[in-house]
Amino acid sequence: MNIFLATLGDPIWQILTLILVLALPVVIVAVRTRDVHAPADKKRQETRRVLLLCLIVFVLMSGGEILFHAQQASPPLVASRVFSSIPTSGPTAAPTPPSDPSLGPTPTPRLARSITQMLTTFCDAITTQDYQTAWNQYALAAWRKFTRCTIPDQSGDPSALTILTLTFASGYTDRFGRNGDVDYRFTMGVEDHAWKITGVCDIMSEGCFAVSWG
Repeated sequence: MNIFLATLGDPIWQILTLILVLALPVVIVAVRTRDVHAPADKKRQETRRVLLLCLIVFVLMSGGEILFHAQQASPPLVASRVFSSIPTSGPTAAPTPPSDPSLGPTPTPRLARSITQMLTTFCDAITTQDYQTAWNQYALAAWRKFTRCTIPDQSGDPSALTILTLTFASGYTDRFGRNGDVDYRFTMGVEDHAWKITGVCDIMSEGCFAVSWG
């Protein structure tokens, strides 16, 4: 019963019904006066067709409104039954176990400085002949053979970031007889959460060969 009352009180249904009622006499008059010479039986037949058409439109319009209000009325009932079957409290999430410092550092340590910063510090130490600082970074080399260090222009190749140009002191050469400015590739590793030099190799056309400091 509430659905029918809602339909009757719907402003859209009321407006459409009013338009239909006002349009019906106009359409009947237009049909009956369309052909003044038509016989009376034909005019009555066309009038009945107009009335039947208006009745069909009214029934379809009212049925659509009733169906619309019925669909609006049913979802809250279904929703209440669905929500009533759902438990009000869900399972409690398992707590995250606290980290244990004894397990050691994470696989990727948080480094105090970058590779570029470390190599810049090392290169500055060679140039200023602060060999103790250079020794602290890599203690397997005779750094006193070198008097200067520069960082070549870096290319887009990430491997070029670890190349340094070292300048031999007067009277010193490497095992290949080279002196002056020589390029070396530095291998980096992590020690105590900081980058350290773990190896140095001579850059040759055939490859990069580990430096022998003997």
